[in-house]
Amino acid sequence: MKPVILLFLATISCSVLALPAGQAAGFEQVLSMFLSLIAIVFIIITLAFAVKKLNPQLTSSDEFKVVRSINLGTKERLVVVEMDNKHHVLGVTNHAINYLYELEQPLPEKALPPLAKSMNQLFNQHSKKENQK
Repeated sequence: MKPVILLFLATISCSVLALPAGQAAGFEQVLSMFLSLIAIVFIIITLAFAVKKLNPQLTSSDEFKVVRSINLGTKERLVVVEMDNKHHVLGVTNHAINYLYELEQPLPEKALPPLAKSMNQLFNQHSKKENQK
């Protein structure tokens, strides 16, 4: 905690020293800078959380498609993959991918959130342009 406080105090003192001569750093300016910093950090954390939760499928492949993915632990997940119009269940960890079995009936496709759809379209358009070059 102490390094964070020291870093904050160093940031404030640098901003006070950076002011032109004749201007004093008022409490309002320091408060404004601090609140702006907090707002930016909050926005970054919120966006990171949203991207992690939405988990958009940004890659498109003709050979296979991830239909579902379920977290079982911090580093383990169960993945349903569609290949050759059949759904296969895989166990994925940090060190291995294990084939578990083939589903008899395919799972229905899960609808993506609107943000994930737009990100997917944007990424696919960008990757098509890169492939054409």
